[in-house]
Amino acid sequence: MTKPDRRIPHRNEGTTFPPSALSLPTRLLRRLAHALADRLLASSRRRAARRLVLLQQSQEALLRPLAGRGDQGLAILEGALALAMADAQFGDDEWELFTRGMALLNLENEQRHGLSLQGSVDLAWVCNTLAALDEPRLRLAIAGFYSLLADADGSIAPAEQRLLSQFLNALAVDPGDLDRLELPAELRRPPGWLDRLRARAAAPLLRWASPRRSTRG
Repeated sequence: MTKPDRRIPHRNEGTTFPPSALSLPTRLLRRLAHALADRLLASSRRRAARRLVLLQQSQEALLRPLAGRGDQGLAILEGALALAMADAQFGDDEWELFTRGMALLNLENEQRHGLSLQGSVDLAWVCNTLAALDEPRLRLAIAGFYSLLADADGSIAPAEQRLLSQFLNALAVDPGDLDRLELPAELRRPPGWLDRLRARAAAPLLRWASPRRSTRG
């Protein structure tokens, strides 16, 4: 399955310098900058990898009871698709959770082909199908899955929050009820100040190590 590309197009900001156009000292300095940035980001990347594992484990616990539920499973995934693309960025961790969710829900081939990967999701149908679920335990599990997906990259964008609230309303789940799921505390813990400081320090190093020159003459 091909991951849908819903990224917002950006203006052309320039052309990357070919390595041959740079002097040897400059190339060496830029390699050093890359290495230093990688070192600064190492702990954040390890944390992100651990976090993805926890997300996947939590997702499996939530979705296993929902396997093989036909159109309800399709509606859950359609909602997940809309949520992942709400901010016009389908992140790698979101894609991991989405495809894993498809496997856990055990959709039939015909249903998989019916997913709106390249089109718009029928939110009214999704919400009506979710609202028809009569088991509070399953409603809470779906809400937990959506909450994990919205926060997959460590933050929830305003567009994602609005859509998440719409799904929680359809499921009749109060946001405070999500605490009953007892998800790992690390999933709710924001990056520490040291990781944020290292990320800010690494950003200009990475920009300088991958220079662009203007194409505007």
